[in-house]
Amino acid sequence: MSSPGRGRPRASSREELADAATELFLERGYAATAIADITRRAGVSRASFFNYFASKSALLWDVFDCRVEALEAGLAGPDGSLERGLDAFANGESPAVLALAIVDARTMGLEEELSQSRAERQLRIAAALEAQLRRDGETPVRAAARGGGYAAALLAAVWGWADRGAGRHDLAAAIRDAIGEARELLG
Repeated sequence: MSSPGRGRPRASSREELADAATELFLERGYAATAIADITRRAGVSRASFFNYFASKSALLWDVFDCRVEALEAGLAGPDGSLERGLDAFANGESPAVLALAIVDARTMGLEEELSQSRAERQLRIAAALEAQLRRDGETPVRAAARGGGYAAALLAAVWGWADRGAGRHDLAAAIRDAIGEARELLG
């Protein structure tokens, strides 16, 4: 840790790992980068990596997955609702590592990984929303269609935000706009 008032404070191991991984993915590509390479570059142990992330893929999706967990928490319990879940997803930390991966997917060799992981997360979100809509009394078909539509809108908002320049745009606003468009289409 740096002395008070002198320079930038040392980043956490989680941030060091994310920075090291993105540098290595840009230099070598995703497939050619081993977890040992990431930990060596970050100056932390392999055990430290697994204290934070279950895999290289989890490193990319870490902050996004926190948003999904917030959505699921907003849907859960007696106070859970579609609005509460969607609002929880819209708020939170911006997934900067994922944004960089989206923008530089070809350079990093991440196109297939992102496509597969995006689909998995979209299905997870759709299932959670569908379950809530069914609890709210919607028919199974309508709940599945609306849940899938909202899930697609959320992922499209994140991709669009990254493509437009993540650091220059407000992700929460992009997600709220996408939710509004989905509402118009899905009712």
